[in-house]
Amino acid sequence: MKKHLLLLCMFLFAIHANAQHASTISGRILTPDGQPLESATVSLKGTKYSTSTNAVGYYQLSNIPAGKYTLIFSGLGFKRISKDVELKNGMQLEFNLSAQSSLRDLDEVTVTGNKPVVTSSSEYVSKMPLANIENAQVYTGITNALIVQQKVYNLEDALRNVTGITSSFNTYGNTIDYGGISFVSRGFQTKVRAMNGLAITMATSSDIANLEKIEVIKGPSATLFGNIISSYGGLINRVTKKPYETAGGAVDISSGNYGFRRMSVDLNTPLNADKSFLSRVNVAVQNRGTFQDNGAFSKGVFVAPAFTYKLSDKVKINLNAEISHTDEGGMGGGINFTLGPSFVNGYLPAILPAFGVREPALSAILAAAPTTILQTFGSNNIKDFNIDPYRSYISNDFTSKLNSLTLNAEVHYKINDQWESITSAIAGSGTSSGYNVNLILVPNEIKTLVRTLMAGSPGYGTPGADDFSRTGRTSNSSVETQQIQQNFVGDYKIGNLRNRTVIGFDYYHNKTVSLYRTFSGSLFGIPLANMFDQIAISGDTPTYYNFNKASLDAMLQKSPGAPDDYSVEQSVYSSYINNVLNITDQLIASAGIRVDRFENKGRYDGTKNQLVNGYKQTAFSPKFGLIYQPVKDKVSVFGNYQTSFTNKDDYSFDQNGFVPEQALQWETGVKTSFFDGHFTSTLSYYDIRVNHVVRQDYLHPLYQVQDGTQVSRGFEAEVLGNPIPELNIILGYAYNKSKMVKSDALVEGLRPAGSGPEHQFNFWLHYHFNETTPLNGLSIGFGGNYVGETLAVNLNPDGAIIIPDYKLFNAKLSYDKAKYSFGFRVNNLGNEKYWSGIGNIAPQMPRQYMLSLAVKI
Repeated sequence: MKKHLLLLCMFLFAIHANAQHASTISGRILTPDGQPLESATVSLKGTKYSTSTNAVGYYQLSNIPAGKYTLIFSGLGFKRISKDVELKNGMQLEFNLSAQSSLRDLDEVTVTGNKPVVTSSSEYVSKMPLANIENAQVYTGITNALIVQQKVYNLEDALRNVTGITSSFNTYGNTIDYGGISFVSRGFQTKVRAMNGLAITMATSSDIANLEKIEVIKGPSATLFGNIISSYGGLINRVTKKPYETAGGAVDISSGNYGFRRMSVDLNTPLNADKSFLSRVNVAVQNRGTFQDNGAFSKGVFVAPAFTYKLSDKVKINLNAEISHTDEGGMGGGINFTLGPSFVNGYLPAILPAFGVREPALSAILAAAPTTILQTFGSNNIKDFNIDPYRSYISNDFTSKLNSLTLNAEVHYKINDQWESITSAIAGSGTSSGYNVNLILVPNEIKTLVRTLMAGSPGYGTPGADDFSRTGRTSNSSVETQQIQQNFVGDYKIGNLRNRTVIGFDYYHNKTVSLYRTFSGSLFGIPLANMFDQIAISGDTPTYYNFNKASLDAMLQKSPGAPDDYSVEQSVYSSYINNVLNITDQLIASAGIRVDRFENKGRYDGTKNQLVNGYKQTAFSPKFGLIYQPVKDKVSVFGNYQTSFTNKDDYSFDQNGFVPEQALQWETGVKTSFFDGHFTSTLSYYDIRVNHVVRQDYLHPLYQVQDGTQVSRGFEAEVLGNPIPELNIILGYAYNKSKMVKSDALVEGLRPAGSGPEHQFNFWLHYHFNETTPLNGLSIGFGGNYVGETLAVNLNPDGAIIIPDYKLFNAKLSYDKAKYSFGFRVNNLGNEKYWSGIGNIAPQMPRQYMLSLAVKI
């Protein structure tokens, strides 16, 4: 080991010594509005020395002999600039430039075949401008160009383009406290809780109208983002649209089957003559229905104004807001499998004596009870459960309303050529109210046992599940969330070594108040909270329409249960630092650390008029990364060590609090970047270990329990971009193996039900005919996803309930011109019948057609 370290040191010293005799010119080129200028050419006139700026506008000319030169800058649409320079041995010259446009201002024209569909850099992923190939962490950036190209209108469809990301049905999606779309990444659940790199921890609109791009960051990311918005599998960051310097806009009208109707408007205009004050507003109105029999509906309005004010060459202010309102009716909470063998057998000792059963008959009945899902249901695959996906079993007057408002501000202050201050703030508030309903699959053993007990000859009958139990409650929730963040971002040199540094501080506060009204119900005569009635899954169902708003209201009035209060208030104080060091042109190291002070004020107990179970915790989260580029800016070999944590404000059934979960990840792989960064690939292997895991208590489903460790290992391969302007290619494969170790016997050695599929595959191919062909303007695209088997339940000794694998194919045809676009898209081309979810599952949309017309104004 010592020998290897000595050789490495000698190698690095030799490189450094050689570099001392040659000179280097480096710097950044920005556009007039302060954005990085990519693919500009930088050269020394009359020499072989030439390069291009990367995705963050950075360039470097190395190993230049001493002498006098003319430095030339050129870029498409910008004035050519020349600068005389004189270099001496070992000189490190830095030259930054703000490019000047050589063309008149042009309207922003959406020609979807000619815009890059992936991002090769981000200012949010590392909280500093950093090209993907220089980043030791894996992430995928999807641009608005791809969203427009594919004619998709929600986050779920857009994120099907990201390798290793799977959407999962959320039980009560239209609730402000824990609603929204859920996803699984690298074996862990995550939600869309980041906006422009800041935490907005409430359910907001999944509309794509205000999205400039979506960034999916893989693996534990607490060092820069904390534990509030990042899961151990990563986080999803929405980057919003910003105003630009020319007047313009577009109107998009879309229509499809199953009641899909949508109109969106995007308007942009400067507000003064010198274009220092810019504005933009995006508005979307959308209605959608259902393929099921109850006429369920969702109606949404989304408004997003944005402003940019250039106070001076040094100060720029971005302001934006998102306002959304959603009404839903009859969407339901899916199908739940809580009545599994472990749950039922846990209640039998208390239930049987109520029917007069005494020893030794009691022990005999308990011993004969089914102990596995196969014994209970006769199958462990939901495709065998005889469930008709087109039947809802609920009324569409079970409505819910969600309102949210988010305000976001950024102040960029250029301190000097090396340092910038970025002050950001976000504030969100929202409310939701309505009905939460779902279905529980009831094993036949319960109905048979109750009937036979009454007859005096107890037994469990034939395995299977012929009934649902319909359950419901009402909810009223409000959320207030704020975050203030200060970052100092530097790009400077110490000696000959380039450093890029972020030093940050932030404060986060969240207050959630949720109150649920329940009732005392029964399951075939057995008292059980919230059980409204039981209904046959198939065949004649005379009481099919009995489960509606009026009947549930009557039950809540007649047999009210104790209200459930899940209110919480918490604050987090954080500081962090991360540095990226260019040891050489090809060797880059990074390191960072974060410290969080978490304060949970506790749960409000209205009966005592006090906060209870409050606590405070401090956590640290370091990260390290190393990159070697055997081919500069084209190929990089990387490795990272990343950590994360989660402060848990839940409590167990016996009211014990939880210690923070801790996550550790090792990852290594290769990244490539070709065609000026527009065509990239990533191959990576990761190993994640999470200690002190908190999971659902299956014996007490309303509570959680902390036990054991979850290990998640996997491989991801992703290729995406534009090898030529007319062609887009996205290919991805992900493999994940997760299991619980050192845990309770219920889950020891098993794959967690929330860890998603082991195998996933996604692709998208799109070709846009250009002006050299008779088909100019025509575009055709075809894509799909394969999602392997997932587990709705997985316990010992019960076994698993399997959600079958599925294949989705989508296609689109469009005709795009500078002022208008016609589009036709088909989702689920093969009309696949498939299910999605974790714990609760729901049937997904069959084949759907969509027509769209977009007009540039």
